[in-house]
Amino acid sequence: MVEITLTPNQANRRFDRFLQSYLSQAPGSLVHKLIRKKRIKLNGKRAQGNEITAAGDHVIFYLSPETMQSFMAKASPPPRNWGPVDIVYEDENILLANKPAGLLTHSDTPGSQDTLVDRLAYYLHEKTDFTPSVCNRLDRNTSGLVACGKNMAAVQTLNTIFAERKVDKIYLAVVCGHMKAGKKGDLRGYLYKDEKANRSYIFDEPREDAVAVHTEYECISVGEDFSVVRIRLHTGKSHQIRAHFAALGHPLAGDVKYGSKLMGNKRGQMLHCLSLRFLEVYEGPLAYLSGQEWQAAVPIAFDDLAKPFLQK
Repeated sequence: MVEITLTPNQANRRFDRFLQSYLSQAPGSLVHKLIRKKRIKLNGKRAQGNEITAAGDHVIFYLSPETMQSFMAKASPPPRNWGPVDIVYEDENILLANKPAGLLTHSDTPGSQDTLVDRLAYYLHEKTDFTPSVCNRLDRNTSGLVACGKNMAAVQTLNTIFAERKVDKIYLAVVCGHMKAGKKGDLRGYLYKDEKANRSYIFDEPREDAVAVHTEYECISVGEDFSVVRIRLHTGKSHQIRAHFAALGHPLAGDVKYGSKLMGNKRGQMLHCLSLRFLEVYEGPLAYLSGQEWQAAVPIAFDDLAKPFLQK
């Protein structure tokens, strides 16, 4: 017989899904059979499998330690230290990091590589047994604030907060061309993403394969060849800001994919997620975030181009 007590990072999951993760080498059908046969009990009682786990729950496995070991994955090696993480804010539930331009948020391909998620995993591995999960993704060459959940309840709540647009997201961008200082715009349209070309297009009229998007902006300063704009992102679709400003005739500086020229030795679009402000989060484990706002320092490469004509 083996007994365990669930930690906060093992909470807020269906019991059967927790077991399938915990006994990762056992077939799912066997896990359900063990529940059915009362070989696994939750808090001393027969389980159904659809219970939601909580920290402190007591699980009894009526299995030998040797059998348990055969069902559990071997301990994975500690995460690799790929590089530092610029932490803007951290508590027991969430972490806000300032992602540098050029770093992937997370990998889309198998195999270990340097990503923000890999760096966060190393940073947190001695603090928690939970694999951190990023809840808002930035393009490789977009810098700025990224929110990460440090436990299952926080991840689920953060995902809901972003999906329900309860976060005010402000970006700063340098765009090509001369815009009028103080000019405000409300850009709406329908975005189509060409997955093969990894490029998005904006249409004025609805399309079956496109989604509605909304971008608000204000030009805050103007230079000879570039303008600085502050952007409020109402929807958050792939390449939305880049495609909207390209359609406007002002592609982001350095964004060759969308029509800009290279900026000397600089690579990638001049786009930075400047701030995140949480709106009313009325209930749940992250209710304390309501009304709170954080900002990420503008990176040097961006600052060099923007500072000569950026209003203070």
